[in-house]
Amino acid sequence: MTVDPRRVRALLWKEWLELRGSLAPFVPGLLMFGVLLVPFAIAVGVPAVSGEALDDPDLVEAVDAVREAWPALGGLDRHAAIQAFLFQQFLMLLVLVPVSGAISLAAHAVVGEKHARTLEPLLATPVTPLELLLAKVLSALWPALVLEAAAAALYFAGIGWLARSGVLGALATGRTALVLMGLGPVAALLALQLVVLASTRARDPRTAQQVGVFVVVPIVVPVMAQGIGWWVSETLVLAATAAGAALWLALLRVSVALFDQERILTQWR
Repeated sequence: MTVDPRRVRALLWKEWLELRGSLAPFVPGLLMFGVLLVPFAIAVGVPAVSGEALDDPDLVEAVDAVREAWPALGGLDRHAAIQAFLFQQFLMLLVLVPVSGAISLAAHAVVGEKHARTLEPLLATPVTPLELLLAKVLSALWPALVLEAAAAALYFAGIGWLARSGVLGALATGRTALVLMGLGPVAALLALQLVVLASTRARDPRTAQQVGVFVVVPIVVPVMAQGIGWWVSETLVLAATAAGAALWLALLRVSVALFDQERILTQWR
């Protein structure tokens, strides 16, 4: 099935005009910024208040378990290594920023247009279901990625300012780049496609939005696993990114196949 780039660009412009006047769809993604304060509270705040460095035996054991897989820790003292471990453990949560923002934006993709009675005239144009759904996904993806970039910039600026010397450099790895520029966008794409798919069948945005939880859970699992010293390697991140991209393409095809244009035009109320 072919895609006309001109029609997709026109749809993207239409979506942008509708988004620019409202901040509400961005609120969930912005709220995720608060979660990123947690590692700073643990790694920097607790030692500052207690006057003692972090020496928890479980943390020390977890750090020792990942030293071989993370050579950059070798040049850090014990306290700096613990800080670096905590910050990289929460790095995966940066992926949740674009995902949460994408879910909120996509939940209104089709069902919102149904309620506004703007979808029926759009479907009467030469726009194909593939072009419509692709435009819906891409129009919500770029704001989500802007949120991720802003969150990452604040996160690493905070590490450079507050953490011990060498911690920021230890986090500057290919794995970090893969998480932020590979896994993050792909996870957002998956969440978007799932919610847009649900949005074509649902009658209210909240129902469609709940489907995005299926993307959040797999992200939380490695965050918890890292806490006991299980290292999520570059290979695993790359494999997850490739698998996610393949799954997104499959979901796009399913979304197009299940998009019942005739039912929307004639039966939906």
